[in-house]
Amino acid sequence: MPFDLEKLVASVFMMLVGSSILLLAVAVAWRLTLKPTMRALLDYRAARDGADPVLSVRMTELEDQLRALKERVGPQPDRDPSQLLGTELPFRGTKERA
Repeated sequence: MPFDLEKLVASVFMMLVGSSILLLAVAVAWRLTLKPTMRALLDYRAARDGADPVLSVRMTELEDQLRALKERVGPQPDRDPSQLLGTELPFRGTKERA
């Protein structure tokens, strides 16, 4: 039985492509389903036996403060970042000298 090098190369190439696609699919599935979010991690730590009650209270306070600050600021119109800093001067590069 003759040894066909072209068929061997084609089959090895297809196995590499297939395994790469499988690895990518597993990575996407891990990211979408199994990797815990920060909220889930904090909830898990708060639900454990002997959890630090100060941590959960402080997190709740910080969340309330953040919500209050967001309500005070309200939605901002899209503006030039230099106007947000209070400067009305246009940006000039380092090569331009006035």
